[in-house]
Amino acid sequence: MLRSGVVVAIFLIGLIGASTNSWAHGGRLNSEGCHNDTKAGTYHCHLHSTKSKASNSAISASYNRDNWKFHSSASPVSRSVLGWYTGIDGSATDVDHVVALKDAYLSGGQGWNSSQKRAFANDPFNHVAAVPYVNRTLKNAYVPLKFITKLRNSRYAFANGKCVEYVDLYVQVKQKYGLSFTHNNIQAAKAACR
Repeated sequence: MLRSGVVVAIFLIGLIGASTNSWAHGGRLNSEGCHNDTKAGTYHCHLHSTKSKASNSAISASYNRDNWKFHSSASPVSRSVLGWYTGIDGSATDVDHVVALKDAYLSGGQGWNSSQKRAFANDPFNHVAAVPYVNRTLKNAYVPLKFITKLRNSRYAFANGKCVEYVDLYVQVKQKYGLSFTHNNIQAAKAACR
């Protein structure tokens, strides 16, 4: 009798512990376990993606989006409801980094100090408003060619002229911050825009 009581108690403790996490708040997470909290106007992470850690080099294992101190509500595009890439008018948009923070990290930003990371993350030159699905699922931290391909294979499409404009802006942001193009094929990305 005592043994079954102990088993029940352990089960109840585990059940309460597991359900505590579900009381926090909902929201779809991206591949890095992060999402925008539209009520608070912040972006935060809940867990680390084992998929992204397994597929990237050791240098990306220490990438942490929280170190970049991005404040989406401070961006001039934070109140826009028009998706820059698609031209779709929606009820809400995300502030998207044309050069994603992880992309910046992998192409030279890993050596930046915290103020350099914060300056990059909050630079309006690198911000556009994006439909949440386009930002979080199709673009995420992908380089231009992969994003263009994913967008073209989805139900979404670039607004007239935005594909080439996106690639040009991507190049300008990387050049402004001295980031490398090692993992990019800019010519192929521009060709994919045609």
